[in-house]
Parts: sequence; structure tokens; C-alpha cells
Amino acid sequence: MNTFFWVLVIVGSLFLISNLGKVKASKKQTNRDDRINRFGRRQKQPQGRPTIIEGQAEEIKEEDKDNT
Repeated sequence: MNTFFWVLVIVGSLFLISNLGKVKASKKQTNRDDRINRFGRRQKQPQGRPTIIEGQAEEIKEEDKDNT
């Protein structure tokens, strides 16, 4: 009887996990401009304002922070 219980628990867990794996994120979550490209498959250019600005970087000194 104890074995039957654990078999039911395992089968139920596998069924639940397989069904939860089919849940898909909404379009709002998947079509963001700043989405992380983890696997290198997404090659679409961002549509909004770019978040990385090309150019020179300059160090911010402590005296500059106090003036603003």
C-alpha cells in the first residue's frame, strides 16, 4: 500500500510538471526591447531608444557630484 501511494505521488508530480511546462509567457513579456539574449537566437533590433550610447566615457569626480 505504501508503494502504491508513492507511485501515485510520483505520477501526479510528473503530470503536474509536464503541464506547467506548457505555460507560455505573455506577448508583453516576450516582445520587450531590453530582453536578455541568452541563447544568441534573437537578432531583432530594439525598436525603442537605445540603452547603450556609443562614445567616450569620462570619470565623475567627487567635486562634480557636489555641484549638482
